[in-house]
Amino acid sequence: MKRKSSMPTVADVARLAGVGAITVSRAVNETSYVSEEKKKRIRDAIKKLGYRPNQAARVLKGNRAKMIGLIIPDLADLFFGKCASAIEEYASLHGYMTLIVASNRNHDLQENEVAMMIGQNVAGLIVVPSLPSESLRQLSATDVPIVAFDRPLEGAIADEVVVENLGGAQMAVNHLIEHGHKRIACVGYDKSSYAIGHRILGYTEAMRAHRLKPEVFDEVETLEDTLKLTRRWKKSKDHPTAIFSLNNVATRHLLWALREVDIAIPKQIALIGFDDLELAALLSPPLTVIRQPAANLGIQASKLLFERIAAAKRPEGGFGIKLVLPVEFVIRESCGCPPAKQAKS
Repeated sequence: MKRKSSMPTVADVARLAGVGAITVSRAVNETSYVSEEKKKRIRDAIKKLGYRPNQAARVLKGNRAKMIGLIIPDLADLFFGKCASAIEEYASLHGYMTLIVASNRNHDLQENEVAMMIGQNVAGLIVVPSLPSESLRQLSATDVPIVAFDRPLEGAIADEVVVENLGGAQMAVNHLIEHGHKRIACVGYDKSSYAIGHRILGYTEAMRAHRLKPEVFDEVETLEDTLKLTRRWKKSKDHPTAIFSLNNVATRHLLWALREVDIAIPKQIALIGFDDLELAALLSPPLTVIRQPAANLGIQASKLLFERIAAAKRPEGGFGIKLVLPVEFVIRESCGCPPAKQAKS
């Protein structure tokens, strides 16, 4: 049986009052306009919950903690793990701790995590926004700097660091087409995110440029989903001859499932994944990938954040800085290339 916390949070007040966490902080601190109707709902919620707004009262008044917040979608995804490690190391060198949480692509959880960051009085926030967030949008209008990485923060003025998702996908698909493949499947999940959406777009544009029909499987999130798909292919004489995988989680599932149903790579199905894997070069066959600069992505996001913290001001002119980092095409053998043509990994 779960024990209910005796300490109500900003998120609890916001939820009961039907407003965003930043609106609660603004009402408590009287730092900017909040309608009387919303103020009343917030006061009623505070009274009902017995909330003590001492932490929120410091949020918009300076006095920041020597701590930054980091919100990522998934701690199990190696790519985000590498980014988080680089961010934590950079912050530590600057004398800051990093509070790391995972949203698991859940809107309510993401909103609660933003509220928790507010309560912890973080000096700034680095976030991979899984879903549109009113709390993040409102927070971006305060003096708390926010940097989005891997995908932009919709509806907010924030700095952002992304990679060349569309171009990387086109590179991978064009390579498979050069090998003579005409039926190339695109497999993965999280299609609503900026990064995955652009990879799917890059795949689709490359296929159509060669008058080939796109075959997108964009709701294949779990290993069981992947096994169902590969079993269906195994039973069909007309299955795809190549796969473009949308991220390293999808790639791991595909490697497992293809082996489970006895479909040989690359003899029966060639494979290129977006994101490198730790042991990709040691697999049999070694895996061809579009490699993202995960550590550099984290470092560049950290640099932007600490520049904002030092300058103590928000982005000006209605928009923030946008950095687009290049990706690297690492050719091994899973695409059908012989060992002699592999690039150094």
